[in-house]
Amino acid sequence: MSTYDQLIEKGRAEGREEGIEKGIEKGKTEVVLNADTNGLSISLIANITGLEEAAILRILQEHGKA
Repeated sequence: MSTYDQLIEKGRAEGREEGIEKGIEKGKTEVVLNADTNGLSISLIANITGLEEAAILRILQEHGKA
């Protein structure tokens, strides 16, 4: 495999990894919003998602829910 091919493959791998991370983040955001809509407490949402309470409050504020 040439150096060019190696660089292309590295870029693709990094892109896939970044996409997966963004997908996970989006999923957690959806869980936070749905949990809040269903009346769960911030501490329980933190326990379920593994996010810190400050991160949950930030997500809620970004979506006009706090």
